Order: sequence, then C-alpha cells, then structure tokens
Amino acid sequence: MEKKPLATYSIMALNFVCFFVCELLGGSEDYDTMMRLGAAQADLIRSGQYYRLLTSMFLHFGFAHLANNMVVLFALGENLEGLLGPIRFALLYVLGGLAGSLLGLWHDIASGSAAISAGASGAVFALLGAYVVLLLRRRKHMRGMSLERIFFGAGLALLPGFYTPGVDAFAHLGGFLFGILFALPMGDS
Repeated sequence: MEKKPLATYSIMALNFVCFFVCELLGGSEDYDTMMRLGAAQADLIRSGQYYRLLTSMFLHFGFAHLANNMVVLFALGENLEGLLGPIRFALLYVLGGLAGSLLGLWHDIASGSAAISAGASGAVFALLGAYVVLLLRRRKHMRGMSLERIFFGAGLALLPGFYTPGVDAFAHLGGFLFGILFALPMGDS
C-alpha cells in the first residue's frame, strides 16, 4: 500500500486555514489585515518582529496567489515527500521558506524597499530546487526527463519573478538555492 503524502497535505491544510482566517478577519488582500496577521516588512523585522519571517510563509494575497502556490506544492509534494520522507520534506519546506524570507529581507534592506510580502513561494521554490537536484542524480531512473527539460522548467518558474511587479524574486531565489543545498548531500540512487 502506497503511503499518502501526509506532510504535503498538512502543509496545504495549514495554508488554507490561514487563508480563511485572513478572509474572516478583514480579507487576504487587505494590507492592514495581512500586517496584523504577520506579513513580512523589512523595518518591522529589523525592529525585532522576527516571527514575520515564518508567519509570512503561510499568508497569501488573494485566492489566486494561494492556489498557485498550493498547486505547485501538490504537484511536487507527493514525489518529493516520497523521496525525502515526511520529516525531511517538512524541514525542507519550512527552512527553505525561511531562507527565501531572509534573502527577500536582505534585498529589501539593500534596496531601501518598504514592501509588504507574504506567500509560500520561497518554500515552494525550495522544493523545486531539491527536486531539480534529485532528478539530476536519478535521471537514469526517470523516463522522459532530460537535462534541458529540467533546467527549462526551473528557469520558467524562476525568471518571471525578476520582471513581474509585486513578486519577491529574491524570496524565490533564496528558497530555490536552499533547496539545492539541502538536496546536494543526498546520495545517488
């Protein structure tokens, strides 16, 4: 009997619960509500509100934002959780999200940005980074996966963040790089 990806489902459920709480308390597209509930903003984090690095990973600006991240989490989660196990998968998600938040924070401080950010994208990109490494290492066992296809898919996912307004490309990049580093020590199979 095949194991269900319980960590994937649990993380998705937590994101949906947080979204509905936001909607009930003022709306997920209302900046005041999002700030009250833990969205990230450089000045507040620098003043000691470090929890925002974590809480912002579970908040989303509108249903489309949530749905996009959850579709990718679902698409990658089953296979990746099967390869890593639920504990390492959950660690990759949370630590990758934190790495994304930290690189996004660094960029906001360096550029003087006062942007408000939220979303699971850094965590989702950590999954993608780990998935790329594992696919490269195990591609002889995976039919239809060429190096070109792997890198094309990763590039398609990463590049729009650098030219789309309101998208924290540095959070994406931070998560992606963390995912690569997380998966590198794992042996070939």
